[in-house]
Amino acid sequence: MHRAIDNFPKKRSNSTATTSLRDVSIYRARITDVNIRDYTVATRMEAAPYTVKFDIPYLSPYVNQNQGEGINWMPEVGSVCWVCEPSEDGRESFVLGWAIVDEGGSYRGGRDLLNPGDIQLKTRDLNFLILRRGGIVQIGSTPVCQRVFLPIRNIMQDFAENYEMHTPAGDLTWQVMRQDEDSDGHQKCLYQLAAKEFADDPNDSTVALLKIGSHGDGDKTILSLQTRDKGGGDVKIGLFLDKDGNINWTMEKDFSLTLNSGDFSVQAKQGKVSMSSNKATSLDSQDTMDLHSTKAMGIKTDDAMTLQALQKLALKGTAGIDIDVALYPVMRASPDFIAWMSAVTAQLAAGSPPFGVQANPGITALLPKQYQNPKVNV
Repeated sequence: MHRAIDNFPKKRSNSTATTSLRDVSIYRARITDVNIRDYTVATRMEAAPYTVKFDIPYLSPYVNQNQGEGINWMPEVGSVCWVCEPSEDGRESFVLGWAIVDEGGSYRGGRDLLNPGDIQLKTRDLNFLILRRGGIVQIGSTPVCQRVFLPIRNIMQDFAENYEMHTPAGDLTWQVMRQDEDSDGHQKCLYQLAAKEFADDPNDSTVALLKIGSHGDGDKTILSLQTRDKGGGDVKIGLFLDKDGNINWTMEKDFSLTLNSGDFSVQAKQGKVSMSSNKATSLDSQDTMDLHSTKAMGIKTDDAMTLQALQKLALKGTAGIDIDVALYPVMRASPDFIAWMSAVTAQLAAGSPPFGVQANPGITALLPKQYQNPKVNV
């Protein structure tokens, strides 16, 4: 195992190279300790005389003293390596390279199958970086959590069970819940987009929140959108759509709908349409307006009502028109009424009052009240 950083004693360089030369020695060894502070290792030769080396460096394809530039990694204890004792007398030994144990003539050692020209970086935890011939790049933590870059049409693909994106402007998440979190054993999903108004607002102080997917057990809502007057403030607009097809839309201020061209229609095939307002309501049309019902239609007001037409106003009823309580009841031009009117008119034309004319009770009831006085014999 590697030692804690504080346990490494600071030491002077082991390199005391001289001009004299010696034979180069390369032998196979195993890593027995790793110094993560100084980037050195301890090795033990696999064959006799089992030489042990302490705090020797290991080669890298490229390194530079400037800001740790290069290709860097940290070996693990138990790794098989090749140790080189250079020809310069006094120069310290170093790990020249790494080896795979011979497995019956195979040196694959659990490595993935690669095509000629492919380059892979991988750990035993299965996270990886693969540069493939043809320009494809794969970066992943597991096979189901990775990003793939495709040079054809410059496509970037993400694969993940759960996805999160966090920025100062807001958060974007795709969440897949575990089966044990659902009473039915399903894996509920939820897409969530939370937007902030200002970057310095707290992360939980969103000005708009969009959710698509499961909203929890017993909640049929499948899409919801809420906006607030400020980050973390009061909800001003709420839109909720559920799996049964219901829509609930609430807002605190004005609502305006403008259709610049085309038709606008509202149709309820099996339900009813209702409009309610606590204040004045108006319907205005710059062209003709029709109100039509295949069944009975009622227009009711608890106060006065005015029907006004700048031109002709017509009330038509195929079976009749009934006007309820009014100042003057409607009179029907029946034969009895016409005969009575003729007699009265003749008497008036002769200059005498219409007394003595036989009254018809049915007709008398239709007269204005001032002519229905029992003292007047009409």
